[in-house]
Amino acid sequence: MAHRQLSESGFYHITMRSAGQIALFEDDDDRRKYLSLLKAARDKYNARIIAWVLMTDHVHLIVDFGENPQNISAFMHSIDHPYSCYFNAKTGRSGTLFQSVFWSKPLIDDSQLIATTYYVHMNPENACIAPMREYRWSSYREYAGLQWAVDTSTVLELFGSFEAFDAYEGSPKDVVSRASSVVPQDGDVLARAMALAGVKTSDELRALQKGQRDELIRKLASEGNSARKIARSFGIGHATVSRIIK
Repeated sequence: MAHRQLSESGFYHITMRSAGQIALFEDDDDRRKYLSLLKAARDKYNARIIAWVLMTDHVHLIVDFGENPQNISAFMHSIDHPYSCYFNAKTGRSGTLFQSVFWSKPLIDDSQLIATTYYVHMNPENACIAPMREYRWSSYREYAGLQWAVDTSTVLELFGSFEAFDAYEGSPKDVVSRASSVVPQDGDVLARAMALAGVKTSDELRALQKGQRDELIRKLASEGNSARKIARSFGIGHATVSRIIK
């Protein structure tokens, strides 16, 4: 958790994407499975789900962890790991289903919470899949009256009514999304390197043979990671990494 920005409010916008942009959900049974795991994680970690949407190759969540923001990684792992096992067993595939590191960002005030909730619900419409109000696989339907996994009280109280919530048309400047913060943190680079190498510890990563290490460094650099952050992840000099990626 040290590499993630902690939220004083407890609210986070979280995005998890598939590896290689493959489809995460082949049918509605898959979507229901993911949502059942989301609900179980909510109960296990005493979190509040504020909003969610399931897209073809990614998921958006807004979650309130209250006074336990350190639970965010365990919360996501308790969803993504069993879902990966389920999906791979069902489809006969193997390997990583999700990108190794999920993105998250704190929501620091009510304006950000409102705007980002709208942004999450508008994902299907912005992707030209379906209008926000007609898309089945988002928490918008819960705000409209379906009770299932979401705590709608916080956002609806800010609006005063569902009608005001439904009439809202967004405030782009207040949206907290991956697009507004795409620079990987050091911990994310390390986690990505470990996933690519198929190792479980930083010591194993740093013990790789030179050829394998250099190939991995070039891969990380091609994904937009800086030489300085790669160097810190491998415990080698910045000049060494710069020379490898030239």
